[in-house]
Amino acid sequence: MPRIGPHAKSEVVAEEIQGQELAIVLSRFEIGTIDRILDYRGGSRQSPKMVVNTSVGRFLLKRRALGKDALEQVVIAHRVQEQLAGHRFPVAGLISTIDGETIVEHEGRVYELFKYVQGSRFDKTNPQAAEAGRVLAHFHDLLRSYPIEPSMQRRTYHVGSRVHEVLHKLKDVLEAKESESQLEGLDETIAYLSEAYQSAYEAVERTEPTSLPQCVVHGDWHPGNMLYNDDEIIAVIDFDSIRYCPRITDLANGALQFSMRMGELDKIESWGEGFRGRTIRSIVQSYNQFTQHPLLASELAIVPHLMIEALIVESIVPIQQHGKFGLIPGSAFLRMVEQKVRWLTPRIERVIEVIQPPKDGEDSFG
Repeated sequence: MPRIGPHAKSEVVAEEIQGQELAIVLSRFEIGTIDRILDYRGGSRQSPKMVVNTSVGRFLLKRRALGKDALEQVVIAHRVQEQLAGHRFPVAGLISTIDGETIVEHEGRVYELFKYVQGSRFDKTNPQAAEAGRVLAHFHDLLRSYPIEPSMQRRTYHVGSRVHEVLHKLKDVLEAKESESQLEGLDETIAYLSEAYQSAYEAVERTEPTSLPQCVVHGDWHPGNMLYNDDEIIAVIDFDSIRYCPRITDLANGALQFSMRMGELDKIESWGEGFRGRTIRSIVQSYNQFTQHPLLASELAIVPHLMIEALIVESIVPIQQHGKFGLIPGSAFLRMVEQKVRWLTPRIERVIEVIQPPKDGEDSFG
């Protein structure tokens, strides 16, 4: 699932691309004389990356994480990127092998090579959030006619009863990881999150989400997957979560990810309350301003409900797997999620109100 926040650190052992393996894979490309190879520490350590400096330029070699390396899914992701590149959409750009392929398989693992793009990260300003909304609208519009492939992923964070099953198993997972004092109040937190998810799920279901506009979506529209030059996005990266589903799930997840107040990983209890409301407004209104197919009233009405769903689902999946969220104890992270959902729930109608298309003469992005 998509992640919350740029949490590169994890208990999971970091994978590496070793010397002989590196040499074999790079020999498949014509990229000039190699000057230097550096480990790239950004992103998931389950998907190791290397920066390759050569006589003709700089490149980024990536080995797909296990579970994200099904060949048919990688092929789909590459076709999507090639179509976007053909329309001059800001992607990093895949490098072809000497055989004209963009995928290298070696000993059961899958590798990709990209042009290296030097850019800055999201600075939490509204203009950059608005740019993320504009680029996402362009992304969806370009892929609206993309042929639906039978093997394309379709599941999102709107999954229903499975969430309750996972939530109610979390205490057993955390009891093996944390002390009794750390787990104090966990039952109440889990019960609240289960109730909040159910309420959000029912609100989304009332709109009959399968009837909403669908297209190929990015699946992880996250600040860590955007590179900026001033207020312009110059590259969208990480197409590992490409899927076909209602476009509003992509936008709502983006609104969540770009607007959430966060802080230091070891001080999660001091993270700011709630979300930056003007950031939510900026990304949604910008999307609606630039898309060729304006958002329906029914789509706008479920944005905050989808944000609640995404926040809960994307938190509990890694906690179920590892007992932690990155390096943060699972119980502490769940309490943070509860705090943010409690902040957002009474403001649902207000969020729906402020993301409406601006009236004539009104400042679009506040």
